[in-house]
Amino acid sequence: MNVKQIMTDLPESDRPYEKLELHGAYTLTDSELLAVIIRAGTGGANAVTVARQLLKSFGGSLRRVCDAGIPELAETRGIGRIKAIQLKAAGEIADRINREKSIRLVDAANAEAVGRMLMYDIGSEKREVFRVLMLDKRLRIISARDVSHGVLDRTLVHPREVFSPAVRELAYAVIVAHNHPSGELEPSEEDVRLTDRLVEAGEILGIQVLDHFIVSARGFTSFCGMGLMAKPGGKQGNALTLRRAS
Repeated sequence: MNVKQIMTDLPESDRPYEKLELHGAYTLTDSELLAVIIRAGTGGANAVTVARQLLKSFGGSLRRVCDAGIPELAETRGIGRIKAIQLKAAGEIADRINREKSIRLVDAANAEAVGRMLMYDIGSEKREVFRVLMLDKRLRIISARDVSHGVLDRTLVHPREVFSPAVRELAYAVIVAHNHPSGELEPSEEDVRLTDRLVEAGEILGIQVLDHFIVSARGFTSFCGMGLMAKPGGKQGNALTLRRAS
């Protein structure tokens, strides 16, 4: 049979769209969820069948499906470039939702907890990522945004890129962080100068910069912990001056 089968070819009880609408997304099996994303099958196989084969190809793991590369996904019959891209996008949405949920559980006043979270998120990245954590008036993390991605060990960050998401989300304060792909955790002069600029810009905007973390896969350093910045609630100092005085 060379005619492409679509969802309406299935018995009503097996249609993922209708099942989700009537009973909720949580009632769908992994293959049915994938079928909703895939939308249509290929000659002789409906979307659910294609999804089952895809899941089987990756050991029955949704995580492995979403982590796979586009060429790997496209090796499954019925999964072309567009469907593979749709699956990658769905996986990234899930990851971002999970990150948003997890960061809200982290105590922003606990440098160890923040540092370990950042190590897990960006410590192993092969290029520099500059991340901003937004906090509310009670100094709880409300969201996180990556504002710059560099090449290898260099990234270019401007204060407007850092504070734009903070202003949009009405953040009371921010914690900034970036990774060093080299593994070096000592702040560079460029890191210190950037922190100094961000502190000054934050003072103008009324958004305090509480800390700056440098992370790698093996550890992290905190500007506050090193005495390079005032701790939350203390007088905001000049990062460059503090570093030279230490």
